[in-house]
Amino acid sequence: MSPTLVPDAALDDSSAMHDGARSVSGAITLLAGIFTSFTVSLVGEMPVGELFLMMATGWIFVHCALKQTWPGPLLRRGLFWVLLVCQAIALGAYVASDFYRGSSTHDMLRGWARMVFLVIDITAVAYLFGRSPRNLLLLIFGLQIGSAVQGLFFGALFGDLWKFGIGIPITYAAFALAGAAGPLATMIAGGVMCLVNFAMDFRSVGASCMLIAAFTVVQSLPRRLRAWVIPVGGVLALLAISLIYSSSQKETGGERADRSNIERSAMMQAAAEAFMTSPLIGHGSWFSNTHVIDNFMMIRDASAKEANVGGFAGLNDDDDPVAIHSQILVTLAEGGIFGSTFFVLFLGAILWALYDQIMVQAWRPTSAVRLLVLIFALTNVFASPFSGAHRVYIALAAGLILLISAERDESQNHELTS
Repeated sequence: MSPTLVPDAALDDSSAMHDGARSVSGAITLLAGIFTSFTVSLVGEMPVGELFLMMATGWIFVHCALKQTWPGPLLRRGLFWVLLVCQAIALGAYVASDFYRGSSTHDMLRGWARMVFLVIDITAVAYLFGRSPRNLLLLIFGLQIGSAVQGLFFGALFGDLWKFGIGIPITYAAFALAGAAGPLATMIAGGVMCLVNFAMDFRSVGASCMLIAAFTVVQSLPRRLRAWVIPVGGVLALLAISLIYSSSQKETGGERADRSNIERSAMMQAAAEAFMTSPLIGHGSWFSNTHVIDNFMMIRDASAKEANVGGFAGLNDDDDPVAIHSQILVTLAEGGIFGSTFFVLFLGAILWALYDQIMVQAWRPTSAVRLLVLIFALTNVFASPFSGAHRVYIALAAGLILLISAERDESQNHELTS
C-alpha cells in the first residue's frame, strides 16, 4: 500500500511542516483510531478515541488564536465549512424540536452532544488528514486494531466475533495487501472476501466486497469505456451477490437474516412515518416524549408474527433497549427536515466521491480501501446510528471526501498548467 495518497506539496504547509509535527499528528490519529472501540460514560457512551480528537481540535483553536489562520489546507476548503454550516442548521432544528416536544433534559443533552461531537470529530480529522494524507491510513489501521482487540479480548457484541470484532479488520487487511499486489489481486480478494463474509452471515460486507471487485475492473479501464461498462458490471455484480446470498442462506439457515431484515425494516418504517406526520418539527432527541419507539415495536411485532419469526422482546418489555438505526431517517424523524441537513449533504458528497474514484481516477494501490470506506459510509447513512463510535467513522469518510476534493483540484490545476 502506498503511504502517500497525494503529493505533500498539494496539501501540506510546504516548508513549515516539520517531520516532528507529522509524527505527532500520526500518533494522535493512530491512538484515536485504536481507542474508538472503547468507551467512557460522558453524557452517554463516548468513545475514548474522541478524547484524542478533542485534543487535536483544541490545538486548532490555539493555532488560530496565535497565528490568525486555520492550520492545514483541508480546514480552508469550502466543502469543509459547508459541512459545518449544515450541521449547525441541524443542531438548531434539534434544539427547536426538543423544546417543542418537551424532551427530557437527559435526552436533550445526549442528542445535542451527538451533534457537537460530530463537528469536533470532522474538524479534527480534516486537520489531521491535511497535515499528512498518510493519516487516513493510520486512522483506518487504528480503528481496525481497536475493533479486533475489543472483540478478541473483551467480548464481541451478541457473541458474534466475526461481525462485531475481526470481520471488517480482516476484510480491510485483505484489500490492503491485495492492493500492493495489483488490480488483479484486488479483484480476487474482493471475490474471496465476498464468499467469506456471506459464509459468516455478514451480508452487507460481503456485498461490498463484490462491488469493490467489480469497481476495480472498471477502474482498470480507460475513462472513455467506463460509462459503457459500469451498467453491465453492476448488473453482473448484483446477480453474483444474489446467487451467493441465496446459497449462504441455504447453508446457514435464514432465521437470523429474517430477524435482521424485520428489525431494520421496522426501524425504517417507524422513522419514515414519524417524519411524514411532522416534517417541519421533529419528534425530539431519542424520541423521549413521543410514541415513535412504541410504533416501531408494534410494527416489528406484527412483521415478526406474519413471518413466524421469534426472538424479539414483547411490546410491554421495558428491558428491551431500542434505538432506530438510520442516520438520515433518524435525523429526519428527530429534528424534522432541517435536522437532516448535514446527512443529506453528506450523502451527496459520498456519491460524488464514489463517482470520482470509479469513473474518473485511475486505479491505485489504496483504491479498494478508499472504496470500502465510502461504501460503508453510504450503507451507514441508511442503516446505522450516528452515536458513539459511528461518529468517528462518519468523520473518517468526511475526511476522505475532503482529500479526494483536494486531489481533484490539484489534478485539474496541473492539467491547466501543463
